[in-house]
Amino acid sequence: MASEDSRKCYEYHYLVTFDDTNSTGNVYFAQYFKWMGKCREHMTYDFYPEFTEDLDAGFGFATESAHIDFISESFLFNKILIKLYVPHLSRTRMEFEFEFINEDSGILLSKGSMGLVWVINKPKRRVCLMPDKLYEKTLEYFEPEL
Repeated sequence: MASEDSRKCYEYHYLVTFDDTNSTGNVYFAQYFKWMGKCREHMTYDFYPEFTEDLDAGFGFATESAHIDFISESFLFNKILIKLYVPHLSRTRMEFEFEFINEDSGILLSKGSMGLVWVINKPKRRVCLMPDKLYEKTLEYFEPEL
């Protein structure tokens, strides 16, 4: 069963489709990485809708690391609850932790993590300070370690 975590999280709901499964009917492992990205992007949009303006100006996130531990399988038409936590935050970097839970059974399917840095891509990619609004909203909501 899913663990009870008292930390604040962002929740994203996903329905497994044929596109997510392999020939044996279970979810293909790489989909969990894709879902981490979708959840992260929805959280970013909800917290910081100006993100698209930053992309146009050459800013954005670069993924430093991503990891998933698989615990149980998921299948076609499972409803997946993805919980995103921000345990660590700095002016240039965010760390995310993810839990993937079968909404109907409550079974923990997997846990993941992702490390991101805020970068500017012009004239070449380099780490820089993330926008104040994104940093402050993330800090206020998730209360991560600094």
